[in-house]
Amino acid sequence: MAMVFAMASEIKRDLISKRTKESLAAKKLSGIKLGRPSGPGKSKLDQYRPEIEALLLSGSSQKYIADRYRVTEATLSNWIKKNGVKKYQKAA
Repeated sequence: MAMVFAMASEIKRDLISKRTKESLAAKKLSGIKLGRPSGPGKSKLDQYRPEIEALLLSGSSQKYIADRYRVTEATLSNWIKKNGVKKYQKAA
């Protein structure tokens, strides 16, 4: 009995896989782009750029800014590098 259920589920899985592949091929032929869009996309920090720039120029720490906008320090650091945001430079 278990063998019959195993065979039936295997056949069903193969049919689903075949239908999925045919559907994706049809969409590709019709010119629809498949998959995740390329590129870095938008960040939730983009809308706060003026505020973040002001905080950085006034000497606020990246940890404080990251906590304020509820992101990790790594996310903030990557965003700063990607967008070329200037940081506060301490005098030597």
